[in-house]
Amino acid sequence: MRRVAPTVAGAVVIVGCIAWSCTLPPVRLSILVGVAVTAVAALSLDLLVGRAGELSLAHGAFLGIGAFGAVHAGSRGWHWLAAVAVAVVVTAATATLVGLPSLRIRGLQVAITTLAFQVFAEVFLFTRTDLTAATRTLPRPAELRTDRALYLVAVAAVALTLAVRARVRATKAGRAFAAVRDTPDRAAAFGVEVGASKLLAYACSGALVGLAGALLALKAGTIAAKDPFLLLESLQLVAVVVVGGTGSAVGIIAAALFVKGAPQLISGLPGDLAPERVIPMLSAGLLVLVVVVAPGGLGGVLRALRARAGRWYAERAPLRRRAAGTGESHDRTGDPVVPARLTDVDRPLRLRMPAPAVLEAQEVTVRFGGLAALAEVSLEVRRGEIVGLIGTNGAGKSTFLNAVSGFVPAAGSVRFLGDELLGRSPARRISLGVGRTFQDLGLVRAERVLDNVLLAQHWLASYPAAVGIVGLGGAVRTETELRERARLALRCFGLEPVADVPLAALPYGTMRLVEIAAVLAAGPQLVLLDEATAGLGVEEAVQLAGRLVTVRDALDLSLVVIEHHVPFIRRTCDWVYCLESGRLLTDGPPEAVAADPAVVASFLGSAAAALR
Repeated sequence: MRRVAPTVAGAVVIVGCIAWSCTLPPVRLSILVGVAVTAVAALSLDLLVGRAGELSLAHGAFLGIGAFGAVHAGSRGWHWLAAVAVAVVVTAATATLVGLPSLRIRGLQVAITTLAFQVFAEVFLFTRTDLTAATRTLPRPAELRTDRALYLVAVAAVALTLAVRARVRATKAGRAFAAVRDTPDRAAAFGVEVGASKLLAYACSGALVGLAGALLALKAGTIAAKDPFLLLESLQLVAVVVVGGTGSAVGIIAAALFVKGAPQLISGLPGDLAPERVIPMLSAGLLVLVVVVAPGGLGGVLRALRARAGRWYAERAPLRRRAAGTGESHDRTGDPVVPARLTDVDRPLRLRMPAPAVLEAQEVTVRFGGLAALAEVSLEVRRGEIVGLIGTNGAGKSTFLNAVSGFVPAAGSVRFLGDELLGRSPARRISLGVGRTFQDLGLVRAERVLDNVLLAQHWLASYPAAVGIVGLGGAVRTETELRERARLALRCFGLEPVADVPLAALPYGTMRLVEIAAVLAAGPQLVLLDEATAGLGVEEAVQLAGRLVTVRDALDLSLVVIEHHVPFIRRTCDWVYCLESGRLLTDGPPEAVAADPAVVASFLGSAAAALR
């Protein structure tokens, strides 16, 4: 009820507002159509900025391209729906081309390239008479003659935009966007093609802002000037997104109504307070106010109120779980805290004899300038083994995992199931069956736990991104299966109660468990764990050691574990390799490695007794 009630209440409010607005006079409805144009354009910008992390200062130009595209198609006698489709396709293609530099640059550099396109469109594109000739019009069709009919079309455009955003978030495309936004250097570990995901984000955003441009053309009939598409319009769209709050559709629509609609809905203002003067000042004032008072925008305020309501509900309403005497605790958001004990695996164990090597590394060398981080390191991992990789900080352990998973260039040979991995992209290696965790956590902390586990299965979602966004049957079935796999992996590590909790709200040790569960959900044959017990207590580390052995036996996995926790190595590993200064010092069973004087002097010291 705590999650469903706000959705139902919001739907009732929206339907009521739409029904009420249809009773307004035509001039008011025309203003609301303009608000809808701004809302769709701002929501499209938020899809690019808030979801994919790409700042665009050219959405004013994209809006103009969509409007002129619709007008040109309509002036040739095309049906108005065909004109809208032309605007969507042309703007999506243009936005994709503008996004090409983002394949090599990021951050403010991307913003500068989009700003350059905005200036180009103003100075050259929109000044061409063959493009902006006043004789080109998009006459309203008979079914859109009245302002009320056009307003309903505008409402449908906003609803379509919201539906596309929801589909993007619920499919592999949106998860890939989040990975590109927050962990671009690690996204390939999930099978995400970073460049293709960025261009898809630009295309989706361009298509939606093209829809806004077509709606503006239907409203105006004739687009013969560049004034609505100047840099100021792009900046105002950015302001609407910031004021509304990135990621919050409700906040952005409210900001669009306040910035674009409120000044025009107030009639009879003197010249100095005319809308064309009020809107820029209002946008600037709101932007400053939000940055200072509520950095999360209206959406952040709404999320805070929702969280407070959730806490109130958790405190006031007697929870059935507590009444049943489960003793389950809750965090400050009212969501259950992950239990400390790992749950049992719901399948029988299978023990298999080790087969030929799954991973064969021969003389692997990694250099950073003149420094050899790895120097001719050779090791192998047999099927069903858990191999430990130990050594002091800076010994080259993480560098070796980076070489195997493709995150650093390496010389030598790394063969997985007989196939050479060197020269393949990280995304290709995960699709072959090599999964890994990272020393500093490679997940997207702003997303839910379940979304992170789904992101790790990106390479298993074989449907095209466009099919997922549209929501065709194959993509829906695949997403259902991926969610079942994700929840099974979370259940295996006792994490299912926090599936819907943002990852950043969990303790660091629990985040590490989520990352391991995410990697296992992707179904790899070889798992590379970089300091798996970081952030875990002693008891939790012991439980994790037993769980990894159980999962290894149940799923017939091979694992390479970097670890400083000596008892963990003793409990889990079948074979141990010790590195020192980028070179292999020794290898063997844990007891034999512990007894080696060189290992004792280099790494174990007084902890050697713990291995015995």
